Amino acid sequence: MSADDIQGSVIDSKLSVKGATGLRIVDASVFPTIPNCHIQAIVYTLAERAADLIKAQHKLAN
Repeated sequence: MSADDIQGSVIDSKLSVKGATGLRIVDASVFPTIPNCHIQAIVYTLAERAADLIKAQHKLAN
């Protein structure tokens, strides 16, 4: 995962696959490094963030 304008990564900051339409990756593979703790809570947080991004993109209520 990297900023939208940086080449060399597959995922942008909104978890969308660069060069694809309508495809997001929402799992631990988007982390640049694996944290030194239990990863489940961090993946849940990522999933909540992804849900917020998708709702905002489609203009859905929170």
